[in-house]
Amino acid sequence: MSTQTPAVPGRADRTAIVLILAAGVFAGAFIAGTGLIGALFRLIAPERYPVQLFADIPLPAGEGVVTAHGDRLLATADGLGGGAVWALAGGDALAALTVGVVTASFGYVLWRVAQRRPFHRSMQTAILVTGSAVAFGSLLSQGLGGLGQMMAATDLDDGLGGVALVQFEFAPLPIVVGFGIMALAFVFRAGAQLERDTEGLV
Repeated sequence: MSTQTPAVPGRADRTAIVLILAAGVFAGAFIAGTGLIGALFRLIAPERYPVQLFADIPLPAGEGVVTAHGDRLLATADGLGGGAVWALAGGDALAALTVGVVTASFGYVLWRVAQRRPFHRSMQTAILVTGSAVAFGSLLSQGLGGLGQMMAATDLDDGLGGVALVQFEFAPLPIVVGFGIMALAFVFRAGAQLERDTEGLV
């Protein structure tokens, strides 16, 4: 009876994977760490950190321009309420934690690939964690940060002359990508089953 050996990365491929793993973990840890530190310092000294707000700012229209207006502004203020500060800091912290979880999970996946076990049973869990972090972490961080933006627009309305709008921008793409990553977990589950079946033929 013929046997079939599962495809495994060669030495050059494993070296490249390890280099990508090291660079990715370093970059992800740096981004997550600076994000958490930034969120902490926003709580300590909110007047030093600007908040981006949506606005309707009329601009002078010159020749060839019918109308013009600005739709965003950056405000650095010491008049933010505690709710706005905590919501903004919470959104930053959740975004940083999302990066940290995704980095750890994706790093584990690459490490398993480098160890020639690309379809280990734990890979499905790691990919599910990655997808869940991307989808739900993005949803929560955007929602909490957006709540903070709207609260800040209300708090600073008088000081900004009424141009700030109580709204925020929502990006659905990371959520869709997260669910797509979760779907890949079942591909790895099928691969793990195929690997076990193949080993049984040896």
